[in-house]
Amino acid sequence: MHATISAFKLRAAGFAMALCLAAAPALAADDPVVATVNGEAIHRSALEQIRAAIPYLKDVPLEHVYDALLDNVVDLALVAAEARKTGLEKDPVVQRNLKAAERQILRTVYLTREIDKKITDAQLKADYDAWLKENPPQEEIHARHILMESEKDARAAIEALNSGKDFAALAKEKSTGPSASSGGDLGYFKQADMVKPFADAAFALKVGAFSKEPVKTQFGWHVIKVEDRRTAKAPSFEELKPQLHDKAAGEIAMEIVKGLRGKAQIKRFAIDGSPAKP
Repeated sequence: MHATISAFKLRAAGFAMALCLAAAPALAADDPVVATVNGEAIHRSALEQIRAAIPYLKDVPLEHVYDALLDNVVDLALVAAEARKTGLEKDPVVQRNLKAAERQILRTVYLTREIDKKITDAQLKADYDAWLKENPPQEEIHARHILMESEKDARAAIEALNSGKDFAALAKEKSTGPSASSGGDLGYFKQADMVKPFADAAFALKVGAFSKEPVKTQFGWHVIKVEDRRTAKAPSFEELKPQLHDKAAGEIAMEIVKGLRGKAQIKRFAIDGSPAKP
């Protein structure tokens, strides 16, 4: 993917994103200086911050976009230095935006540190055990299907199967669905993964059996064959850990903010600044 991302696109997107970054990058023990601009040091963390903030770059290794991001940060430093020469940092608009950015940075760093104090692996493992109880492993089936445009064509397919025609071969030959090239193979799926008429019919079949009546859905008429059944494997703790952490972090953040609201004196006004109605 990274090979198709132009340097110009990276610099433009990174510049725009850098203007609105709310959180400062975490201090790292290994954060070398990667450039200097008129004596001002630029650390690698500045590049990491921009990369993490751009959705299509989050999972791209830094080395693949390093040069473009470094150019981006150098440009930012040059423009910012030029703006300071004009005294722009004292402009009311700049001051207002700096104040807003400061609030967001303080909020992010404060909540992150408070959350890190409270979340432990022991708690997350307890949350994982609770999740497993609430989400017991479900049955999955491995099925194929032949999708036809009319009931007549679907019944003709069933007749061919009754006569000994191989299901996968018939699906390749007759099915109008996107899975035709793979013999109608749908892989493994849970009952909730499919539309109800299809799922009900498929999960009612035994392994090796195919539907003797066409199954109608909004996609057309189906003939279904079940290849296998199994109990879905539960995700491991490590696989689910990021999701559990995010959930716990959100709950802790909400509790912190709720506590602060309870101790604060807050006055709200209408959108035009007038006294708000009770």
